[in-house]
Amino acid sequence: MSYLMKMKIALCTIMAAALITGCTNQDAQKTEETSETGQKVLKVAWWGNDGRKERTLKVIELFEKKYPDIKVEPSDGPNGEYWTTLAMNAADQEFPDVIQMDYKYIDEFVQRKLLLPLDELVSSGDLNIADLDASSLASGKIDDKLYGVVTGINAQGIIYNPDFFTENGIEPPSLGYTYEDLAEISRQLKAAVDQPGFYPIGSGELDFPYYLRQRGTSLYSIDGSTLGYDKDEYLADFFKMEKQFIDEKLMASPEETRNRTADKDKLIVNKLAAFHMLTSNNVVSYSKSTEKALKLIPLPGYKGGSEGNYVKPSMYFSVSAYTKQTKEAALFVDFFFNDLDANDILQAERGVPATAKVREHLLSSMKEEDKEQYKYMEHVEQHSSPIDPPVPLVANSINILFTKARNQMLQGDITPEEAAKQFRDGATEVFAEVVSNGEGSS
Repeated sequence: MSYLMKMKIALCTIMAAALITGCTNQDAQKTEETSETGQKVLKVAWWGNDGRKERTLKVIELFEKKYPDIKVEPSDGPNGEYWTTLAMNAADQEFPDVIQMDYKYIDEFVQRKLLLPLDELVSSGDLNIADLDASSLASGKIDDKLYGVVTGINAQGIIYNPDFFTENGIEPPSLGYTYEDLAEISRQLKAAVDQPGFYPIGSGELDFPYYLRQRGTSLYSIDGSTLGYDKDEYLADFFKMEKQFIDEKLMASPEETRNRTADKDKLIVNKLAAFHMLTSNNVVSYSKSTEKALKLIPLPGYKGGSEGNYVKPSMYFSVSAYTKQTKEAALFVDFFFNDLDANDILQAERGVPATAKVREHLLSSMKEEDKEQYKYMEHVEQHSSPIDPPVPLVANSINILFTKARNQMLQGDITPEEAAKQFRDGATEVFAEVVSNGEGSS
């Protein structure tokens, strides 16, 4: 492994360690902040795009009107930047009071005592979860204590712009379609759409963990201490398929998508792609950006394979173990979760609401074309398998190795088989280093 790669992995691991282990709240000083007008200051942090920021700020304004003695101090950022900022705050013991939390990390935050159990706040009545779906309630519990309130549920999927199909007389994919079907439909689109810079698939990559689920295995072992699959041919086959999509210009290359991080810059938003892979709740913001009612379908299936899809908590709201504003934090989470006026603003952008009351309220006034993610999640709930455990702490380092192997393979520097072996060798080294340092992998 090159020195540069080792430095990248070390930096990534240090950042993850700062986020998760930089503090454990044992010596945390809980301080209560007040504004110049005597209001209690509640710090609320989330990740997301500009559309989510706009909706969230409107809900905060509504919350402050209902609770004039509370002043919310918001902070947000893109997904990666958000976790980096949290890492800095963790090290400085300056956590926000209310934290938008992800399924990947909630267990680690709890183990490091960075999140507050919410059970007493539920018992006091400050946080009402009586209408929360049972499965969503369970997903926010660790060791029988509640640490996160689910904002909504989502699943992996592909959005597509129906205009490309109707205008060119091409049938869109039907349920049960395969990777081979997606390639053939993409070839038809590529031949029919005479537009410079057009790629049928604009997201730039397929989903390897999803693909592994379809082949009956997983990226990581259950305990997160090793890779979960034992046949390198799985990754070699996956890389061959990705390379074919990119070489035929059926899917955008990493170079084409690298600088298109904002929603407004995505190929599908600029009508330069027909398909885009994402999590289902994002159909709300993408439809708004394209000014088009986009359609949602599952990712393609592996011929003769297992069900790859799964229902996922899109995200949670959790309360920091450092906060002194426990009651105010609970009131905010409760408002976000239960208030119908707030949810009229949010419009399920964080996922299909995990409470029947809010779902029914939104659906009662929703246009048919806006119900796409609701119909999609109904399908996924009937065609899915259990979600994999959260990824291990070293996942960021593993992702770097995967990206390096993939890029070298796509550039033709190494074969798909060599890339698969290179990835396994590097991952094995990372896991071994964790063991030698006496650290847990998750």
